[in-house]
Amino acid sequence: MQVALPPLLAGKRRILLAGLLSLGIIAGLISIIISWLIGQLTTTVSSTMLGAVVGLILGFFAATYAQRVLAEKLGQHYVAQLRRGLISHALRSARGPSAGITIARSTNDLSSIRNWIVQGMVPLVAGAPLLVLSGVGLWMLHPLLAGSLGVTLVLEVVFLLALAPGTFGSARRLRKNRGYLAARISDTVAARTAISAGGGIDREVSRVQDSSQKVIDSSVQRARFAGALRASALAVPLLGTALMVGAASLLGLESSAVATALTLIGICAGALGEWGKAVEYRQNYKAGRRIIAPLLQQEEQWRKADEQSLSTRDAKELLGQRAVVRIQLPYHTDALGLPPYPVLRVQPGERIALQGNNWQRAALLESIATGNLDQCGDPNAGVWIAEGRSEDLPPSQRRKLVGSALEAMVPERGTLARALRYRHPGASLTKALKLAEECGLDLTQLPERDQTRLRRGGKPLERSQQAALLVARALLREPPVLVIDELLTRLPHSAYPGVVQRVNNYPGVVIYAGDLPGINPTSSWQAAQLPASHQR
Repeated sequence: MQVALPPLLAGKRRILLAGLLSLGIIAGLISIIISWLIGQLTTTVSSTMLGAVVGLILGFFAATYAQRVLAEKLGQHYVAQLRRGLISHALRSARGPSAGITIARSTNDLSSIRNWIVQGMVPLVAGAPLLVLSGVGLWMLHPLLAGSLGVTLVLEVVFLLALAPGTFGSARRLRKNRGYLAARISDTVAARTAISAGGGIDREVSRVQDSSQKVIDSSVQRARFAGALRASALAVPLLGTALMVGAASLLGLESSAVATALTLIGICAGALGEWGKAVEYRQNYKAGRRIIAPLLQQEEQWRKADEQSLSTRDAKELLGQRAVVRIQLPYHTDALGLPPYPVLRVQPGERIALQGNNWQRAALLESIATGNLDQCGDPNAGVWIAEGRSEDLPPSQRRKLVGSALEAMVPERGTLARALRYRHPGASLTKALKLAEECGLDLTQLPERDQTRLRRGGKPLERSQQAALLVARALLREPPVLVIDELLTRLPHSAYPGVVQRVNNYPGVVIYAGDLPGINPTSSWQAAQLPASHQR
């Protein structure tokens, strides 16, 4: 079953769509009047009549202009909602997509949806009244003229329906290849240092070119269908004009009626010319919807779960307790890409050394830090503090319970003060800065001190200074659970012993991975051994 996107007709978008429909009706009425006046000009010419025609043409221009502006507002408003959902999904997902895929989805796929609304759906909605009213005008001249328009519409629909499936298939292939290309470029640029050191620039550029060629081939294939759609949308109205002239000649209509009919069919030809684009944009929209809609549906489920605080306890209550911590992975750990770790029960003051290969440890620490252990639907999975599950609290509450400083993290875009108090926005800036200095953050090297703006993954801070910032943020207000890894080894040498001492004396539970000299583990946590029958 095809997953639907969020409804387009919601909120103020209903008003915008109603305005577009009204403008379409107005443009249709104006076109009938203009056609009639042009017909009258074949027999009588006066300055008043010419002025009326010019005025009505300006009115038609204004209505068409307003349609385009309202259509853009409608499309941008809707796409902004979808973009918000996509970015939210990428940030919430336990196994989020690469940066390249996320960028491709939030640009190419959203552009296809925007193009369908602005240049596909809206011309159909606004053009329908125009075609109907033009048909009425032709019927009033003679039913055979309206029949000529009807034949033209039927032929146009037949051509477009025949070309639509191929257009959809080519659009899907193009999007798939664009996604692969975006992911490859993102990964290649991220590994630029290793590639350059290994003398592999030419090799990697060649691989990017191979992916690029697939995009080129699929783009040309889509262009074949797009060209056929647009050619039919332009050629069929020419046939309609020929039918109209033939019918008028057969009926022996007066020149004024012929002029009126030709003006109306000319206006209709403009509307029909948009149909080819509309069908192309519709198929691109369907291809983008197949990718985006399931992600938005999943994000909506997560958002509703966050809004419904299942816990009857408040983070402040749990913060005030130094109680037993229980960490339980979901029953099906494959969804997180993890082996089956047993339930971990620890007392405050314990330091747990996480065992496993580097990838497993990194994935498990990240899942604990981000609260993604419950994404598999297991109500028992999660981080439990004093028998209260932290995942049942809203993110603004949970962030106070689990502090984390991991290699995979980089500071957010914004001021240093904001990044330092990201977990606790209400924390004292003075105390936070003092803690950061104890962790090795040297503010004297920053001209704007705590108001220094961070960008591009923490620049202008050096790696050691970024580590000091992240460690201080994790330690701020001593959360019940502290999750750390070898990021600590990036701290300035002068600050590392003090941080290690703080970790060894930490009043809460510390879970760490990696070789961290000086930290004394109280126990370890390793994956359970599967029975031989389950091993591969």
